[in-house]
Amino acid sequence: MSKIPVWIRWMLLVVLLVVSLLLGSRVFDSTPPTLAQRAASIEATLKCPSCLDLSVAQSTSASSLAVRAYVDHHLNQGWSDAQIVRALEARYGNAILLVPPGGGLSALLWIVPLLLIVVIVAIVASFVTRQRRRSSGVTP
Repeated sequence: MSKIPVWIRWMLLVVLLVVSLLLGSRVFDSTPPTLAQRAASIEATLKCPSCLDLSVAQSTSASSLAVRAYVDHHLNQGWSDAQIVRALEARYGNAILLVPPGGGLSALLWIVPLLLIVVIVAIVASFVTRQRRRSSGVTP
């Protein structure tokens, strides 16, 4: 029996992982979410207006209960999820969102660490390459 190359094993593992994640995420599920599921999804993305670090779904404060009632009322009125979130954002500002919108300063807070990691990996790779050349007697 021939030995399977390592890179093929890794590719099979990645494919298996991607397929598992896709199936587990129910991305291929054709049934539309119920109003309760939509409400839970919206509430999980909104920050409690009077709490420090809880979502509306996690909090039992009066302000979270008011936001839940607002979400339920507008879902029953036929509003889309995006319309409800925009209305709450207009009312409370970006502070109501657990995940801030991408752009401006928040985009820099994500991009700078990633760029820093890429630069560090490039420096380490360059250093390792030089060390290997020196140890093998090859000069650049």
